Amino acid sequence: MEAAHHSPGSSIAVPDGTYVIDTDRSELRFRAKAFTAVWVSGRIPALDGTIHVRDGRLSASGAIAAQQVDTGLSARDWHLRSAHYLDSARHPRITITVEGMPTDAAGSTAEIEVRGVAAPLRLRLVDLGWTGGRLRLEAEGDLDRSPLPMLPPIAGVSRIVHCRLVVEARPT
Repeated sequence: MEAAHHSPGSSIAVPDGTYVIDTDRSELRFRAKAFTAVWVSGRIPALDGTIHVRDGRLSASGAIAAQQVDTGLSARDWHLRSAHYLDSARHPRITITVEGMPTDAAGSTAEIEVRGVAAPLRLRLVDLGWTGGRLRLEAEGDLDRSPLPMLPPIAGVSRIVHCRLVVEARPT
């Protein structure tokens, strides 16, 4: 069984091709300050997605389920799903797109779309693995949510949300 992992600055050979995201093993993890004092962490599971690898670069698009945001506190989750933040009843999908991220470099700018509005998300590749014919990657970055149509950070969620994408995919 072939297995390889790398961190930014090193290189592994990920076979060119198209990969389908395993929704049972992929999610967006996040953390943000609440009321400027307490860190709140959570996760949002993947709905679907595809990764294309070609010549040492990857492009990907996928969606996460806004209605399934989970911080471990149901009242907070309800509020995050409300029209104050994600408005998941009208916008059940949050999409993330990245184009041409080098597999041997530290990062690239992705686009995240929340409530129909796009914002940049600078992602750093933290880990990339190829094991047993499956692709696994982790990328992290900070999202400035101020361009997004939601409550400002005055007395709630901080302006900067730390994001970590954890993705596992299999060849098509």
